[in-house]
Amino acid sequence: MGTLALRPQPLDQLLLELARCEDQLKLWLNSSANAEWFAKDPVSAMRAAELGLPEDLLQEFALVLGSLKEKLADAA
Repeated sequence: MGTLALRPQPLDQLLLELARCEDQLKLWLNSSANAEWFAKDPVSAMRAAELGLPEDLLQEFALVLGSLKEKLADAA
């Protein structure tokens, strides 16, 4: 699987949106079940948290996580 290029504008928007909903996400993660879910599948968990993030940004988040996972696997 090759590395997917991330588009700069959606990535900037993703960071802004994550900052906007940070407090709400922290509250949602206070539940140990939610925290475990987030650790296993962050994108699915963020959808369930109903943070108001648009689907295209959640997909961009999935790309970022996939890229990080790939880089960590290559480094190991």
